[in-house]
Amino acid sequence: MSLQRTPPNTALISGSGSAGGSTPNLVTIDYSNENSNINTNLRKRKERSYDYEYKKDLMEFRNDIMKFMKEFGETQNENLKKIRIEISEMAEELKKVKLVTENLDKNLKQMSCEVQSIKSENTKIQEQIATIESQIIHIKENRNTLRESESPFYVHEDIISELKDRSDREKNIIVVGISEINERNYLSRQKYDAEIVTKIIQQLDENDPKPFKCIRLGKYNPQKNRPIKVCFDNAYIPRQLLRNKSKLTDNIKIYSDQTPAQRTYIKNLKDELQRRKDNGEENITIKYIKNKPTIIVNNKINQKN
Repeated sequence: MSLQRTPPNTALISGSGSAGGSTPNLVTIDYSNENSNINTNLRKRKERSYDYEYKKDLMEFRNDIMKFMKEFGETQNENLKKIRIEISEMAEELKKVKLVTENLDKNLKQMSCEVQSIKSENTKIQEQIATIESQIIHIKENRNTLRESESPFYVHEDIISELKDRSDREKNIIVVGISEINERNYLSRQKYDAEIVTKIIQQLDENDPKPFKCIRLGKYNPQKNRPIKVCFDNAYIPRQLLRNKSKLTDNIKIYSDQTPAQRTYIKNLKDELQRRKDNGEENITIKYIKNKPTIIVNNKINQKN
């Protein structure tokens, strides 16, 4: 409820005049009289507007947000600096890893070349060992007949024996490269060899000729694959198989069954061929002429040149 305002021109305390405005003269009021009509009012304080309060709150909120954003930005800058440093360190580590990988790759390639070289040397050594073994066998076979062979009679006998041996061996082939199973039972090993030889013959001749015997040469050694001698009823079949030997894979080889004298002759012929090539002769090779290996000039190479 609003109070009634006092009239203007209220007298002053000194009684000399009246005061303007709405200020009451509190001295002249009789407070003892309950019935006195005190016409005074209290000045109502002006209320603050809601817009002011909102503006102040918004300013405080804005200041808080700006402070937070500033601190957040500084923190993010520090974090970005740390991330840049870590990325730089990782890049350096990657460079080191790449360098180490390249070095390892070079070392592996070098080791691979060395392994291939060792394999090649090992193959040559095995061939040399096989040649030496053949020579030793030949020496043992002829050791006891050297003196007897000086006689014309024994010379003729040796020739006849050599011809007979060659005639028998023409019906055979020698197969090299077939793995030998680790089996103590002789019959099991023989059965396995016969099956593998049959498959090889089928690759070389569609008529599938059947051998009557397959035997391993030399004593059994589980650490070594012995060659196999394959025997037929006639000399035609081995010649046909030898003509088609290029159809075989690299690890399987077939050869004619040669006498010790034939092996010695072909070895000496190869040595002579190499000596003549070293002396400058070109386009020469070994060719069988009427079943006899002979050094000839390869006219086909000359025509191409």
